[in-house]
Amino acid sequence: MLLTTAATPSYSYVGIQGLALVGVHRDVTGSEYGIGAGPLLQVHAGFRRFALHVEGIPVVSIPGTRPSAAYGQATPALGIFNGDAEYALDARGYAWAGFGETIYNQRTPLPAKAQTVSSRLAGARYVLRYRRPLAKQRFVEALFGTAPYLSGSDVYVFLDGAPDTIRPERASEIDASLEYGITHGHTQWLFGVRTLNFTARYPLSGEAADRNVGIGPVIEWRDLIR
Repeated sequence: MLLTTAATPSYSYVGIQGLALVGVHRDVTGSEYGIGAGPLLQVHAGFRRFALHVEGIPVVSIPGTRPSAAYGQATPALGIFNGDAEYALDARGYAWAGFGETIYNQRTPLPAKAQTVSSRLAGARYVLRYRRPLAKQRFVEALFGTAPYLSGSDVYVFLDGAPDTIRPERASEIDASLEYGITHGHTQWLFGVRTLNFTARYPLSGEAADRNVGIGPVIEWRDLIR
């Protein structure tokens, strides 16, 4: 039997979410504004009261950042991995709570400083997901995820040959989305909005590292698994 409703137990799919974010990067030297877009690959395996969800975006460069006096033309590259196990809070499979892991990989060239900074941060992820079927094969889906404690290090590579500098880093992240979906046969299309809020700090000095905030539209395609 083909699964076509949004909240049916055993709801499973593979999909791609097209995500575009308009946002700002802030640190001690100032603010930079830019637009980024990329594909978020998704796999969701659902059972009667249990589900596994994995999503990720490969490390891609974010175009559109305006040059700044502090950094020059800084074009960051960012990769994200989210994976979690979820449990249905009600028998109909509308509300789910989950626990897993978030990993951030980023690399940013800073031509005005003749250096490149990269980092890898990882930590526990907590998720609340809500799916509600509507009439005529429509549904709504909302997600709230947070990673309150991400840990890792910033690595500064200097183009003049000076020794690399490694600075331990701590961060937190909030991720939320709201989408409206349409089911047609074994295919689903979703349209909505997603926002990310990332804040980092250097724990040894207490200095703020950076903050990245973005919001933008999403279009998602899913292929339901029989």
